[in-house]
Amino acid sequence: MRKAASHKIPTLESGAARLLLELSDADVSIDKVIELVQMSPSIAAKLVSCANSAWSNPVFPVTTIGEACSRLGLNVVRTTTIALAIGQSFDPNRCPSFDAERFWCTSIIASELAESIAPRFAVERNAARTATLLYNIGLLWLADALPEETGASLDCAKDNPECSISDCLERHCGMSRREASLHLYSAWRLPAALVDGLANNSAGGLARLAPMCEAMATDVFDELPADQAVTAERGEFQREAYAAALAGLPKTRELAATLF
Repeated sequence: MRKAASHKIPTLESGAARLLLELSDADVSIDKVIELVQMSPSIAAKLVSCANSAWSNPVFPVTTIGEACSRLGLNVVRTTTIALAIGQSFDPNRCPSFDAERFWCTSIIASELAESIAPRFAVERNAARTATLLYNIGLLWLADALPEETGASLDCAKDNPECSISDCLERHCGMSRREASLHLYSAWRLPAALVDGLANNSAGGLARLAPMCEAMATDVFDELPADQAVTAERGEFQREAYAAALAGLPKTRELAATLF
């Protein structure tokens, strides 16, 4: 029974789909990013707050969105703006078992890993970053729409390591994480360039890159040594990306705590 499919999909903030497309453009300028962010006062306020936080540690107070974008850097602004544009549509606090820090940290780490190794999979870097950041967004929706069932799924996966979260969600909510995400993509009519690669089951491209980076990000969050992580038997470039993500974990935790 596909319980989740019968629940209403929250409406994205006006212009969010365009924002996703524009910020995934490899050639987007900082001036264009500032223009886009200014269309959403809530996101602009969050970025200015982040630029003034201990995570950013500015010498002087940051008072404008332009200063905030320059201070944070284009990649951080891209990632956090997309995450905020999507995330503010949901209230996962309805599900006590949902770990918001884990969700956002692993999503951000996965997106950074995807950008780093995207050329090895013949995927454009910015498209890889955005699509991988959104890969698990269906779990956020399920935590809001079906908090009890999602909580039971998360507890089931935690208590039974042999069962994946997706298997447990399928049992309790009627769809896996990937199916829930694709359901959102369809309902929101997100730009095809961002999601087509995730919707097919081909062996290459985003369909292979996104889940691999999500698995790597989970190991980073759990602080597994490289020889115990899913990268252990993979290529040198993946091991190097994993080591960099592990070293940057404290900063990623700070960023997620500041924004979400």
